[in-house]
Amino acid sequence: MVRAKTTLFLALILIAGLALAPFAFAQGKPVQPGNATADGFLPSSSCGCHAARVQEWAPSMHAKAIADPVFLVKVAQAQAEVGEEVTAFCKRCHSPIGNMTGDPLGEKTPAAAEGVTCMYCHQVVGIDGKPANTSHLVEANLTRRAQLKDPSAPHPAAYSELHTKAEFCGGCHDVNHPGNGTHLETSYSEWVASPYAKEGVVCQDCHMNSKPGVVGPSKGTACAGGKQRDNIFAMSFVGANVGQGPAEASSALLKSAATVDVSVPEVVPGGSATSLTVTVKNVGAGHYLPTGLTEERQMWLSVYSEGADGSKTDIGERRFGTVLKDAKGAYPAEMWNAVAVQSDDRIPPRGSVASDYTFTMPQGAKQAKVVAVLSYKSIPDELATQANVANPVTEMAALTKVVYASQAEKDAAPKPVAPTESPAAGGVNWLPFAIGVVIVAVLAVATVAVLRSRKS
Repeated sequence: MVRAKTTLFLALILIAGLALAPFAFAQGKPVQPGNATADGFLPSSSCGCHAARVQEWAPSMHAKAIADPVFLVKVAQAQAEVGEEVTAFCKRCHSPIGNMTGDPLGEKTPAAAEGVTCMYCHQVVGIDGKPANTSHLVEANLTRRAQLKDPSAPHPAAYSELHTKAEFCGGCHDVNHPGNGTHLETSYSEWVASPYAKEGVVCQDCHMNSKPGVVGPSKGTACAGGKQRDNIFAMSFVGANVGQGPAEASSALLKSAATVDVSVPEVVPGGSATSLTVTVKNVGAGHYLPTGLTEERQMWLSVYSEGADGSKTDIGERRFGTVLKDAKGAYPAEMWNAVAVQSDDRIPPRGSVASDYTFTMPQGAKQAKVVAVLSYKSIPDELATQANVANPVTEMAALTKVVYASQAEKDAAPKPVAPTESPAAGGVNWLPFAIGVVIVAVLAVATVAVLRSRKS
């Protein structure tokens, strides 16, 4: 009898294990042609219960990955130079569903035309080796996976710890040359070596938050009518693409990433020269500044002086980024021809770089301003013209220091006015109340006088 009960118990465990196997032991298939069919992926229009999340995703570069005009221009250039192989490699990341279903441009599969879309990310079950080059493993069985430990939905759903880790993002956001292994994008690797990784702050905390300055998920619901949760991530995937991505959020993210400091003497006699140092610090990015395909990203420091009449004199400039070289040692090289990195001048997470310049106080000037501005553009202007897209300049950080020609000029300069304490901060402002009381009293006296005059 005991043996029979034990056998029955073991059988029940086996049945339960088999039932849960698709969720607990899903292996997934790599992002390669033939590893999925179109019926394994639904378009974002099928995610009606998650309309708010879809609206967040729609303006993102993930949604535009395969249709982005800049991407299409670069792919066309690569194909013209080296052929279809590199084109297929690029489209593997920009349209992973298209790659798996044999429809790289999404001409037959609606979900493939949406680039990096809902049903791709939420069917990822693992990483094939080291995160890089679209190394996701995908289980295309319509089971949606996310960070919710107790999902309740009218469709198959399961908890995924991977969706809470930076490795998930690293599956695409480290890119190595498919032929020679040259590191072309290292955003994930930069994070791995950063203080943020040690502190447990992951990609999702900054790029999927409710707004810049907020680190981590927020309270909310995953779907319409869903239960309140404290671990909801926004599907915004905000990056640094102000021109083609969500402009306002992207600009705010850039402005939160860095600070600029200027060290220069306060008094410099007219006609004299002095040294000055400008320090740029990466205060808000868990990766280098800039990151991604940094031979395309444009980040630069401009330093100039400004006279009392508004005239400007350039002092210096520094451009940040990587420079690739080809097999002949020529640089800069296109990414598909790259065999190594020629130079790398970027700012690591919580790191800083200092640039030294010389400032000369104009003869006869009483004072001058020294201005340092850190600016950013997503791509070179030439590429923007080829792709026919906007390419705005974002001022990430700036600082102005006033320099005087003499101590007397400095002492005579108007002192900054200290901000006065607002009534709300220092207590109740009784003046408006008192005026109101006086007005009411005057009206009351006048009314009484009128009434008495009528009675008489």
